[in-house]
Amino acid sequence: MSSIGLDVARGGKDDTVLTPRWGTWFGEQKIVPGRDTPDGPSVAALAAGMLREGAVIGVDNIGVGADAETSLKNANLPYEAMNGAEKATAHTRDGAFGFATRRSEMWWMLREALDPDYGFDIALPPDPALMADLCTPSYEVRPGTPPKIYVESTKDMMKRLGRSPDRGSSAVYAWNAGGM
Repeated sequence: MSSIGLDVARGGKDDTVLTPRWGTWFGEQKIVPGRDTPDGPSVAALAAGMLREGAVIGVDNIGVGADAETSLKNANLPYEAMNGAEKATAHTRDGAFGFATRRSEMWWMLREALDPDYGFDIALPPDPALMADLCTPSYEVRPGTPPKIYVESTKDMMKRLGRSPDRGSSAVYAWNAGGM
């Protein structure tokens, strides 16, 4: 196992989603209603139960994910904080564009990896909700040197989907955590 992507609901109507990844192969996502993950320790326990072979947990640590990050840290579990508000450091594979935020960078990195001409043979679980999540985001180019790609906000994605893109977010975190 390379990583587990963890999108945290911590109560509420959204789902907590865990996505295991082995290299370019993504396992079946574990979907847990938010009401069953009311706090960081309950989320960390789910991740600990799935963790194998020295993988790292890529956890959304903004907002409701902060408590889960603290619980992972307190449990001494290997994790990477997926802070979408951080400054992006990567560029598109052709080097022509940077990214407005780390969140935009992470979504774009999975988008590029899914491009069949890019050379990765990504295997995703057959899930229409996951496919919808990954096909939903719109992108815009913002001025700068280099110009920067901006992936629309989760709130805007939710307006079109009618729900949280939590399955897609979890897959994004799985792809961006732990390396290949």
